[in-house]
Amino acid sequence: MSPGDVASTAQTGSGTCPVEVEGALQGKLSWWYLFAMAVASILGPWVVMSQFWYSVSGPSIAIAFVVVGLICIPIGLVYGELSSMFPKTGGSFLFIKHGLGKEVSYWIAWALLLSYLALMSYMMSSLATIIQQMWIGDLTVEAIMIISIVFTLITFALTWRRVDISAGVQFFLFAFTLMAGLLYLVLFVFSADFNPGVNWNPYFAFGDQGFMSGVGLMVTMYFGFELIPQFAEECDYPHKKHWKVMMFSVIVAMIIYASICAVETAVRPLSAILEMPNFVGAIEAREIYGQWLAYPVVFASIATLMSCVIGFWLGASRVMYSMGREGVMPHIYTRTNKHHQPMIANITILGITIFLTIYCYLAGTDWVVALYTMMAIGVAIAYTFTCIAYVRMKYTLPNHPRLWKAPGGTVMGVAATIAGAFITYEVFYTFNGPTWLVFGLFFVIVIFLRVYLAYDQKAHADKYYHVKDADEIAKEAEIAKKEA
Repeated sequence: MSPGDVASTAQTGSGTCPVEVEGALQGKLSWWYLFAMAVASILGPWVVMSQFWYSVSGPSIAIAFVVVGLICIPIGLVYGELSSMFPKTGGSFLFIKHGLGKEVSYWIAWALLLSYLALMSYMMSSLATIIQQMWIGDLTVEAIMIISIVFTLITFALTWRRVDISAGVQFFLFAFTLMAGLLYLVLFVFSADFNPGVNWNPYFAFGDQGFMSGVGLMVTMYFGFELIPQFAEECDYPHKKHWKVMMFSVIVAMIIYASICAVETAVRPLSAILEMPNFVGAIEAREIYGQWLAYPVVFASIATLMSCVIGFWLGASRVMYSMGREGVMPHIYTRTNKHHQPMIANITILGITIFLTIYCYLAGTDWVVALYTMMAIGVAIAYTFTCIAYVRMKYTLPNHPRLWKAPGGTVMGVAATIAGAFITYEVFYTFNGPTWLVFGLFFVIVIFLRVYLAYDQKAHADKYYHVKDADEIAKEAEIAKKEA
C-alpha cells in the first residue's frame, strides 16, 4: 500500500466493509500553470499537421481557425459552470456521472481515455519523426520506435513526481514555445519574402467547400481546455473562475493558430508549401534566414509536443483515479505514491502507451493514421455528452450550488450541445476503414472489461465503493422522507 493509503471502513450499497481510502491528490497549481497546461495541450498537434492545414483550405484556413474557436466557446462556458458545481477531480467523467448516470459515464470515460492515450502515442511518434526529418534522415522504423518509447519513459518519470514539477516543466516549455514562435513570426513579417498580396492569391484556394472542410476538420485542434477541471483538487485558483482559464486558452489558441497560418502562407506561395513535408515553419525559416532560425523553431516544436503529452498524461491519470473513487473501476486506481500522484493509473497509462506505440509501428502507416484520428473522437463524444448532462442537470439538480453560472443557462447548454454534436459528426466523417477497425476493436475490449467488472463487483464488492457526497446523501434523504 502506498504511503497515502490507509485502512478504513466505507459505506457500500449493502452495508459496510473494509476498504482503502484513496490517497489524496495534492498540488498548488496557479492560474499560470493551469493556463499553460490548457493552451499547450491544445496546440500540441499543430507541429505535425501544418502542411495538412494548407492542403485543405489554403490561406483561408486562418479564418477557419477563428470560426472553430468561436464554436468551442459555448462548450468552454458549460465546462466552466460544471467545474464550479463539482470541484472534484474527474472532469467530463464526473459531470456525465452526475447528469446521466454511472453506466453512461463508464462508456464516455473510456471514449475520452481512447483519445488521450491515442494522442500521447501519436505525439511520441511525432517527436521521433522530427528527429528523423531534421537531423538523422536514415533512422530506421525500429530506431524511431525506440526513441518514442524513451520519450514515453521520460514523461512517465515526470508525471510520477509531484504535479507541481511536471506542471512547472510544462509551463517553461510552453513559455519557450511562445517566445520562439513570436520570434520567427515577427522575422517572417519583416522579411523580403513576406508578400500576402501575391502569396494569398487566391485566398480561398479550394473554394467554399475547401473552407467549410477546413472548419469541419480543424475542430480537432482545440481539444485540451477540458483538462482544467481534472485538477480541481490540486489548484489554488478559485473554481468559480475556471471558466476564465478555459476561455482565455481557447482565445489565445485561436490567435496563435490564425497568426501562424496567416504568416506562413504569406511568405511562400501555396504551391511551394504543398510540396513541403510537415514542419512548414521550420522549413521556411531555414529557407529565408538559414539554419540558425530553423533550430529554435524545431526546438519549439519539440517543446510543444512534450507539453501536450504531459498535459494529457496527467489528465488521463486523473480520469482513472476518479473512476476508481466513484466505484466505476476498482478502488485500487485511487492509490497514490509518495508524491501524491495516481500510482496504478500512471502505470496503466505507461503500459498502454508503449503497447500502442509498438503496435502501430509494426502494423504500418494506416494504423498510425487511424491513431491520429482516434485523438479526436473520444473528446468530441465527451463534449457532446457533457453538454447534454449539463442541460439535464438544470432540471434534475436545480438547487445545486453554482459558484458561477454560464450566461444563457439552458440556452447556452443547448448551443454547446449542438456545437459538440457538430464536432462529433465532423470527426466521424473523416473515419476510414482502418480507423473504424481500431475504434471497433477498442470498444470490443471495453465491452469485455465492462462484463468482467460487473462480475468482479458482485463477487468482490469490497474492491468497489463510492463515497457519497452531500448532494447524494441529501437526495436519498428526501426520497426516503417522501416514501415514509
